[in-house]
Amino acid sequence: MPLPPFQSSGLLTMGVELELMLLDPRDYSLAPAALNLLDLMRVRQDNRFVFCPEITQGMVEFNSAIHPRWHTLRDELTAMRGFLTSLASECGIRIAGGGTHALQDWKDREFFPAARYEGLGEKYGYLSKKFTIFGMHVHIGVGDGDTAIELIRAVSPWVPLLIALSCASPYQEGVDTGFACSRLHSLTPFPYSGAMPDFADWAACERYINGLEAWGIVASIKDFYWDIRPKPEFGTIEFRIFDTPLTGDIAADLAGLVQLLCARMLYEKCPVPECDVYPHNRFQACRYGLAGEMVDPYSGERRSFAEAAADLLNQLAPFAGELDAREVLARIRQKLEPGMTQSDAIVQVVKHHNGDLRRLLAWQANCFSSGEITLP
Repeated sequence: MPLPPFQSSGLLTMGVELELMLLDPRDYSLAPAALNLLDLMRVRQDNRFVFCPEITQGMVEFNSAIHPRWHTLRDELTAMRGFLTSLASECGIRIAGGGTHALQDWKDREFFPAARYEGLGEKYGYLSKKFTIFGMHVHIGVGDGDTAIELIRAVSPWVPLLIALSCASPYQEGVDTGFACSRLHSLTPFPYSGAMPDFADWAACERYINGLEAWGIVASIKDFYWDIRPKPEFGTIEFRIFDTPLTGDIAADLAGLVQLLCARMLYEKCPVPECDVYPHNRFQACRYGLAGEMVDPYSGERRSFAEAAADLLNQLAPFAGELDAREVLARIRQKLEPGMTQSDAIVQVVKHHNGDLRRLLAWQANCFSSGEITLP
C-alpha cells in the first residue's frame, strides 16, 4: 500500500510513545500479562490514556496526547503513572522503565496474539523475540513532507548526543554488556535500521519507500527502523533512539529537549557536515554514554559528549523562553554536573546489591511508581 499523504500538524507539537516492562513481583521476570492488563483497561472504560500491545506479552506501549509544551506532557505522564500503577497492582504485576530487561531470555517470550506480530515472528525468526526491548519514541510536528526531510537532515548530527544523554540499558541476559545503551544494538540486524538515507526531498523519500513496498520487500513504513523516520500519517518526524526512561519526568525532559533542538534547526540553517562521523559518534554514545568521544561533524573537534551537551544547552537557551522550556534546560544541566547517566545509576545499584539483578529490577519498578530516582 503506498504511503498516505503527508498530514498537516502543528509545527513543533510533540508526543511520546513509551514501551514499558510488565514485571512479576515474585522474581521480577517479565510477566506475560499484556492481554490481562489491556482487558482490564477496556472494562474500566477510562479513555484518558491510550495503551496498546507490543510485539511480546511482557510489555505494553503508552501513547501520549499531542502537546505544544513539555510541562503539559509531564502532567499527562504523571497522571498516567498513577493510573497504570494502580491497574498493574490489580493484575498482580509491576511496571518499570529502562531500555532492556536485565534478565530476560528471548526464548521465553510469547508473541502478543495479533497478525502483525505473528507475521514479524515468521519473517524475522528469533530476532523478533529478541526485539523485547523498551524504547521511547518522540514525535515532533513538522507540517509537511519537505520540512520533515530537511529537519531530519539538520538534527541527525545531534542524534548520538541524544543517545548519550538518555542511555539506560547496560544489562542484557544477565550480563553487563559494557555498553551504556545496548538496546540499539538489538535493532542493528534488522534491514533498514540506523541512519535514514539522505533524501533530497519528500518526493524522493516517498519514491524509495513506495518502490520497496511495490516489490514486496516492506509492508509499510513501520518496517523501517531508522533512528529518525518521517510519519506522514501523523505529520511528524519520529525519534526512535531513546531507551525508555526510568521516570516520566525524564521522559518529558528529553521530549522537551528534542522540541528545542528542532526549533533551533528550523530557524537557524546549519552547514553541511564535512565528514560522515555519524557511525563513530553513535557507537561512542552507545558504548560510553556521556563519557564517550564526539567528533564535531563540521570542524573535526573531539570532546566528550558531556562537554558537547553543555555547549548545546547554551545554544538552545534563546528558544527556551518562547517554548516555556527554561526548566528543561536547567534540569538537564543539573544531570550533566555529576556526569551520571541512567545507565551509570543502574550499574551503581547492581554493585550496591552485589550483582543481584532482581534487586535492580525491583529498584527500576520503584523508580517508575515513585517518579524519582533514589540511589542506595
